[in-house]
Amino acid sequence: MNNRFEIAAATTALLVTLIGSTIAVENRYAKAEEVRQQLESLYAKQLKLRILEIQLKPSSQFTAADRALLEHMQQELREATSR
Repeated sequence: MNNRFEIAAATTALLVTLIGSTIAVENRYAKAEEVRQQLESLYAKQLKLRILEIQLKPSSQFTAADRALLEHMQQELREATSR
């Protein structure tokens, strides 16, 4: 009888450990996903601000490098917002 109690206690402890670990891992994954989304949102905002900064340059100061950088940033923004 004592042996059955030990087996039941060990099985219960194992199940509690497995369930607790599963919940902890799931919570970490959910938090990591939330942080990833926040970082992507911040990156998109930074791109928008940088694009605006370049677009606000006077046309007399707008160089070929500015055009290339602007196109690159607009492409990055399209990719970032399509995810």
